Amino acid sequence: MGCVNGMIKAIGIGNRLMMDDGIAIEILENLKNNLESMGIQVIIGETDFQSCFHQLKEDDFVIILDAAYSGKAAGSIHLYNLEEVITTYGETGFQHDMSIFDLMRLYSNPLRGCLIGIEAAEAGFGCELSEALKGVFNEICLEVERIICEKVRWFSGYVK
Repeated sequence: MGCVNGMIKAIGIGNRLMMDDGIAIEILENLKNNLESMGIQVIIGETDFQSCFHQLKEDDFVIILDAAYSGKAAGSIHLYNLEEVITTYGETGFQHDMSIFDLMRLYSNPLRGCLIGIEAAEAGFGCELSEALKGVFNEICLEVERIICEKVRWFSGYVK
């Protein structure tokens, strides 16, 4: 599997109409200009998992952001190896693991990358983030950007 031509792709999945379920989308929209200036393709996938999946190539490095529901503190960030997430399908605390990860497991060669989960506080109907996540949104964005930069450095070193 060649990786010289691979791209780094950051995908935000979630539902903006379900409060904190859309946290990944909000974060990527906030970081989009910075990430694109680093050569990262930003994909706002929302709930269109098939479209996201079909934009992935075998030699891409994929960073997926999603809301997490593991009972930890709201706004806490979890980092997982993408290959492990795909193989432990259904065991993570993510709302959307039965869709994009299912497609990856069934229809693609192993993809390299990571899943960044942001712990949600509320997932009821509403177009805004919960007060709990609004209060730490800037800190979450900074930490997610730091993680992505670290992964980009790793991928760039791997390519060379």
